[in-house]
Amino acid sequence: MIRERDETERPGEWLRRFAEDASAYRLLLAESGLAIAAYRLARARCRVQPMSANVPTLSELKSAADELAQRVGLDNAHHLGVLVADCALAGLPLILPPTFDSAA
Repeated sequence: MIRERDETERPGEWLRRFAEDASAYRLLLAESGLAIAAYRLARARCRVQPMSANVPTLSELKSAADELAQRVGLDNAHHLGVLVADCALAGLPLILPPTFDSAA
């Protein structure tokens, strides 16, 4: 059984759920929306790396959003500026490149 806190306390186990159950992507997307769901995936992946971090980069957010879109059959044409803005509105920090322009 996966507990709600597993996402932050046991990110490896939380991520394993997605490998074992393809419907988990759809549930995550329905629960959080694309930007927040991608952020949650990216953050969990950051936490399981040998040099773990709690804040994902823009590249990690984009990779997670692309994977989510692919797994649930959405168009991959999401605007990075919208993803960044949605995360900012939710108070979720991101590591952005110095040259990032949200309007681009």
